[in-house]
Amino acid sequence: MLGYDVGFGHTEALKLISSSTYAEKQVGYMTTSVILNERNEFLRMTINSIRNDVISRNETSQCLGLSCIANVGGREFVDSLAGDVELILTTPTIRPVVRKKAALCLLRLFRKNKEILMPETFADKMTDLLDAERDLGVLIGLLGLLLGIVQHNSMGYEACVPKVIAIMERLTRNTDIPPEYLYYGIPSPWLQVKCMKILQYFPSPDDASLLNAQLAVMQHILTGTDTVKNFNKNNALHAILFEAINLVTSMDYAHELFDPCIELLGSFLTTKEPNIRYLALNTLTAMAAMPDLSEAIKLYEAPVISALHDADISIRKRALNLLFSMCDASNVHSVINELLNYFVTADFDIREELALKTAILAERYSVNDRMWFIEVVLQLIDKAGDFINDDLWHRLVQVATNSPELHARTAELMFVKLRDEGAANEFVLRAISYCLGEFGYLLPIPASQYVDMLIPLFKGTDEATQALMLTTFIKIALHKGCDQSAMGKIVQVFTEMSKSLASELQQRAVEYMEILRLGPSMRSIVEPMPEYPDRASVLEKHVQVENAESDMAAAIRKLGLSTSTVKAQPTAAGRWKTAARNALGAPQPSAAPDTVGNLLGNSPARQNALPSAPAPMALPTAAGNSVNLDDLLGFGSNAPAALAPAPERLALPSAAPQSMFAVAHSARSVQALPPSSSAAMDDLQGLSIATPVVRAPQTPAVEDIFGVVSESLAVPARARIQPASVSIQPTVNLAECAKRLLTSDNGVLYEDVHVQIGVKSQWQGSQGRLMFYLGNKSEHADLQEVSMTVAEVSGLRFSMQPVPSNIGSKRQVQLMLQVAITSAFVAPPSLQFIYVANGQRCAQSLALPIRVNKFLGPMSISSPQEFIAKWHQMAGTSQQQKIMDVAPLYASGGTESVANALNGMRLTVQSGLDPNPANMVAGSRFVGERCGEVLVAARVESDANVRGRYRFTVASMDADTSAAVMDTLVSALS
Repeated sequence: MLGYDVGFGHTEALKLISSSTYAEKQVGYMTTSVILNERNEFLRMTINSIRNDVISRNETSQCLGLSCIANVGGREFVDSLAGDVELILTTPTIRPVVRKKAALCLLRLFRKNKEILMPETFADKMTDLLDAERDLGVLIGLLGLLLGIVQHNSMGYEACVPKVIAIMERLTRNTDIPPEYLYYGIPSPWLQVKCMKILQYFPSPDDASLLNAQLAVMQHILTGTDTVKNFNKNNALHAILFEAINLVTSMDYAHELFDPCIELLGSFLTTKEPNIRYLALNTLTAMAAMPDLSEAIKLYEAPVISALHDADISIRKRALNLLFSMCDASNVHSVINELLNYFVTADFDIREELALKTAILAERYSVNDRMWFIEVVLQLIDKAGDFINDDLWHRLVQVATNSPELHARTAELMFVKLRDEGAANEFVLRAISYCLGEFGYLLPIPASQYVDMLIPLFKGTDEATQALMLTTFIKIALHKGCDQSAMGKIVQVFTEMSKSLASELQQRAVEYMEILRLGPSMRSIVEPMPEYPDRASVLEKHVQVENAESDMAAAIRKLGLSTSTVKAQPTAAGRWKTAARNALGAPQPSAAPDTVGNLLGNSPARQNALPSAPAPMALPTAAGNSVNLDDLLGFGSNAPAALAPAPERLALPSAAPQSMFAVAHSARSVQALPPSSSAAMDDLQGLSIATPVVRAPQTPAVEDIFGVVSESLAVPARARIQPASVSIQPTVNLAECAKRLLTSDNGVLYEDVHVQIGVKSQWQGSQGRLMFYLGNKSEHADLQEVSMTVAEVSGLRFSMQPVPSNIGSKRQVQLMLQVAITSAFVAPPSLQFIYVANGQRCAQSLALPIRVNKFLGPMSISSPQEFIAKWHQMAGTSQQQKIMDVAPLYASGGTESVANALNGMRLTVQSGLDPNPANMVAGSRFVGERCGEVLVAARVESDANVRGRYRFTVASMDADTSAAVMDTLVSALS
């Protein structure tokens, strides 16, 4: 039970199960249920004994057998016992307690094999059972089974809807309800909730009498529920109430009940119970997506704004979501003013989302007043400089550039901001510098007035901003209105920076000095930026719609596909949110990586050719929601700001060389993964945590973290890694450790008598990081001459923290390796690990758990036809195929076990796409720095004659990706 090998008497347990004495039989079943799982070969020996108990007339033995099946039953139990369990459930003469256990047991078997309960044969039986059954205990089991079935596929069970509505009527009227099923006077609240959850999987009844009966039940719940003092009763009442609201909002003919729902939820916004406020905010957010209800929900704007200041952070986040959903043109100014005022006191962990949504609202409703949007965004980047990414000020630049009538007003706004308040952070300074460089000549003042204010700020800023400001200075200098005072100071800056140690700044300064020497003839090089092409705002792509999984489940159900892999309940959001596909991460197709030029509309034809070296290539920010990676890795709460979400980043670099000259520098947007907190460490093998964790020094330049890897951190394998000369042998199977880490993000990488290396990893889009937990297990010996070197691999970029040369006894250090993918690769990178202890030397070359699959993300599929078309396109480009016998672990578990392994490798299994239920199809994607977006799909076909033999087919638009994914499948499953 604790992970150690345990041996016990298999034969004795089997004998106890077969015993006629209840006490011995109970011990046998208890031993089997607790110690064994469905993959254990010993369970095969128990099937006949368990079946004898299940089909016996002894109710006690039947209950013991059914409980054992429900606890440990696997596919072999399904094949042998499903029919007997179904017979018990459908036999009315058997006692209710046994039939209730049979219903729960059948649900477990159904989840293992969906084919045992086909709607053609079982739907009528279920309808008859719901119609005839009066015992509420059995009904709870039956409805739990029905809920599990319709979550997979509701087709064929439409006849159950009238029976479920009849059960709801019986419960709400408190008719024929035994006292033992009254919970604080409420008739079986769990049964009521299950009934309403089931009805959400079916359309509203066409029969008028049925529809009226359902609406009457909903009306009774909505009008008869009130808050009471008893805490337990209150929870039961509100569980029913909120499920009733979900059902009402999913119905097609319940519009007269929407207003009572909103009134109830609005009243809950001011209650003292935080759980009720949380649910009310969440439900109102889903309802706000319905256009007919937006006006009614806006009446509760004041309590929603008040909830922004709640003590509970989860309530504050839900209030922000609701305020964002309920905002429209009529109240956008008041809402944004409230959000800007709230920003001053908002918690750090909500500021990023707050800034993003405020900017989106300002842009969405500023079609007729773009200057207001520019003013709002300038305030945002001033207040939230440490909690935003480049996209905000990039969007400000796009809007200003595309509105010629705003050029002069924008320049005036930036000048006043610079004169009166200065630049509070780097983003403000970049925006001001850009706009003054582009539009400053329109100001009715000499250029020296703002150049004198920019130069002192230039000297104290970072390298990326300095690069942008150098471009600003050359544009100012070449404008006709530049006075001699400003020209002299600009030339002095160029002269000083021509001796800079930063190659990018030095090269720019030298080139710009040469341009000034050539005089007005070079003025055409720095012409104003052309207008950007009209396109959807990149800010909108950051917003993730709430309950995205529910939306996907609803969409798949409407397509008639299987939803067995979607474990979400249907909500009203699934019916009205039109942005569900974007929320699920559906990428915009692109044939090449998003460079600065193509994202901003700067095609090569529009770009002037200025001879200049490209900026250093940097890693793109990963796509996805904002995630505190330190929390996910088990660190403390003192982590720095999380990664900014960027499903599709506006790839203008911080230095923005293109924005001034429209020069095609091959630079990308960068944002480093935050360094982990040193507040907490994992304790491997009871190691002391008194010694502080070794951390890499934090440097302001992004390139130091994610730039070109220095020679000391990653070198060619042939140059650095020598054949291992091992005098200390590992105590674990290194190949098995590496294989387990292919399908898991955490585990042990290496262990011997002195050392244990644990790994925790986090992957997000094209980036990831591994935290090595290097522990000295010895009580008396120090680890000396310790080194960890990563071999260079084409397609990956690395940056690793310094490794301490000595680690004391019973001490542990944490070392972070940051990695990003540029293109597909086949061979995994290796880690050369060396240390000396007690005069013995260990040198091991370890395979790092970094494969292409770690960077995969879900591929959005709107229909089977779309996927089939993509499959044929990919298969025609690059296809890999292999017939393979999988490892016994996966062979015994069948296709479900293989599917779990594929999901663990981030190859998302898509249900219902292959007509053969014994086969499966998986599809994913990744975005590399150089290769752009790459789709990859895998098809797994089982051999009906040989257990554990499968044919794997991998298709992709990129040959290297197909080979890499196939190599990973073979390594993980063979």
